[in-house]
Amino acid sequence: MKYLYLLLLTAGLYACTSSNKLNNNKLLGKLVISELCAHYVVEVVAGNIDASKTAEGWKDEKRNQTFKQSFSVANRCSFGKENLKEGDEFTFEIDNAPEQENCAVCMAYYPTPSQSLHIKNINKIQP
Repeated sequence: MKYLYLLLLTAGLYACTSSNKLNNNKLLGKLVISELCAHYVVEVVAGNIDASKTAEGWKDEKRNQTFKQSFSVANRCSFGKENLKEGDEFTFEIDNAPEQENCAVCMAYYPTPSQSLHIKNINKIQP
């Protein structure tokens, strides 16, 4: 019985520590810009991403801030439903086969990185 208890305790501890690691497809991002007309910019905080898919050192002139690895969110309609706020961190995956979105988005301009990505499986990190 003692060995069974130790085995269960060890398995439980392993499960807790391994769940905090990102798998190969998951990335950790931070919503750094949420502006009018569904203009969203995400900065990659952790995970492996092809550098050509992000803007290195992109500067938001309005906020006078520079972001290391950032991109604009291409699927603005579905991303907006996630109700994330500026500063929120979340895990996500790149969607290489996105569905076409049909929603009304106003045409007001806000500068964003030229690199844009469709993302999916968005899960907010709770503080």
